[in-house]
Amino acid sequence: MGHGNETIEILKRNAVEYLETAKFRLNEGMITEQFIEAGKGVRNGLIGTQPGFISRELGLDETGSWFMDMRFDIKSNMGNWFLTLKQDPAMKTFGSMIDFSTMTTDFFIRQI
Repeated sequence: MGHGNETIEILKRNAVEYLETAKFRLNEGMITEQFIEAGKGVRNGLIGTQPGFISRELGLDETGSWFMDMRFDIKSNMGNWFLTLKQDPAMKTFGSMIDFSTMTTDFFIRQI
């Protein structure tokens, strides 16, 4: 396999999923159970109606950091979700619980 841009082009031609991963902590005083319920609200809400949506998972590590894995079929469908989420009340609630100064995100093209 090639390097750099050549590798990315090969991956794009064969891609079946576009992923965002995020790692973050909650704002001070947030209760885990409330955050989980807010996450369920997002999962069961508007995101499920978005073209190309595959899945959205949350996990918690032993240090108290949260991990989110979100998958769409192609990058443009994920991009459209990023525009739509600003109008989703469930996402507003969910987002209000996150300490965005602790967040790191990465994007991947998955190969199967």
